[in-house]
Amino acid sequence: MSDQITDMDVFFNPKSIAIIGASDTFKFGYTMTKYLLESNFKTYPVNINKDVIFGHKMFKNINDIPDDIELVIVVVNNEHVLQIVKDSVKKGVKGIIIETAGFAETGIEKFVKIQEEIELIAKNSNVRIIGPNCVGVTNFNNKFTTTEIDFNQSIEGGTISIIAQSGVLGNIFVEWSASQKIGFSKTITLGNKVDVDEIDMLEYLEKDENTNVITLYLEGVKRGPKLIEILRKLTKPVLILKNGRSEIGSKAIKSHTGSIAGDDKIYDAIFKQYSGIYRVNNFYEMFDIAQVFATQPLPKGKNIAIITSSGSLGILACDEIERLGLKLAVLNESTIQEMKSISPNWTSLKNPVDLGPSLFMTFNKSLKAILNDENVDALLHIFAVPQKPLETFSIPITPHLKEMRNLSTKLNKPIITCVFGSRWVLEYFLKHSHKYKIPIMTQISHAIKTFRFMYDFSKSNKNMNTDIEI
Repeated sequence: MSDQITDMDVFFNPKSIAIIGASDTFKFGYTMTKYLLESNFKTYPVNINKDVIFGHKMFKNINDIPDDIELVIVVVNNEHVLQIVKDSVKKGVKGIIIETAGFAETGIEKFVKIQEEIELIAKNSNVRIIGPNCVGVTNFNNKFTTTEIDFNQSIEGGTISIIAQSGVLGNIFVEWSASQKIGFSKTITLGNKVDVDEIDMLEYLEKDENTNVITLYLEGVKRGPKLIEILRKLTKPVLILKNGRSEIGSKAIKSHTGSIAGDDKIYDAIFKQYSGIYRVNNFYEMFDIAQVFATQPLPKGKNIAIITSSGSLGILACDEIERLGLKLAVLNESTIQEMKSISPNWTSLKNPVDLGPSLFMTFNKSLKAILNDENVDALLHIFAVPQKPLETFSIPITPHLKEMRNLSTKLNKPIITCVFGSRWVLEYFLKHSHKYKIPIMTQISHAIKTFRFMYDFSKSNKNMNTDIEI
């Protein structure tokens, strides 16, 4: 692994691109090739077997291209990749993304050796290489991608960046997050990591002004001590999903990206030791939590208020609050009296505040009273209204979302909405929530864990020392 500090920006803002193995037949790389050739990025297709694709002249070799090339994307058969890397180095490129699979992860000696040779080339040249066995990167700010994402569809950008080893997940992340109105800044898939690894990307994203939250899906680490060093220095919140907790999972990693998983207990100890580094259990939890970090202010304390139309769900949230060491906010008597003046006499106005069926008539004024209470540091809004009345009476949700946004911004207090009900009810929120930057979840446990992580981050101290090694 080269210790030379090289700008990762070539992977996200390339001035010129060559796609080696570009094709207009429907196979891996087709969508990416078509998109880049039709985009404003200066893109040159290279394929020894074709003369023209999508109306663009093909080149037989990268060194036939008359212009300088900054970034090469490789989507050819694994047998030809080594020669293409050599040709690209000769051309003087700055970066190579090898999307082709079939190297060390196969366990076949021939392909293990080819990967080792590519690793040596990266070490002994100024070229930085991502892959092999990945789908590369996406930059949502300038709409550059080496994946199968279609930017012609409506995809919201954001300030969350994801680093992952796994290739296909790079596409799935984006599709799922777009459906949930969760906005990304950059997505990076690293594959077998012959050169560029999660440490290079953590360093890059720490300095990236378009990234506020970093999420990391980790299978194995080659540079353990360096990872500890960078985790200590990071000032942005980092959510880590580390797989291979079980022996079976650890063995599966080896055949997936050729990585050694390492002892999970050691990773766990490291993640717990550093403030601002949080381990999550699954992707839904990771992106739910990331979305709140990206859109909400940090809480000033541990006191959580709950506003709901379901007493039962409010009680479940109380259990989670206690379990995670947070506190149920004790509302001022003046706050309770203010809500009492606008609520039916059967509502329960002590925290958790259960407005029941009066929710739509009393929500905004109750919300204002609760958030203005100095004893409240954060608010969980649990929405549990059936589809039928919402649909029958065409009840708008935007006034609620708008008021939540206004008060959250004005009072500098985070709000999370948990939606219970059918998919229709969730979509009813998601249609408008991104406009007002109100995070929507379906899991109370994710919401309370988020408040815990955000509280810890608000109190975080990045100067802790460690004796742990991996």
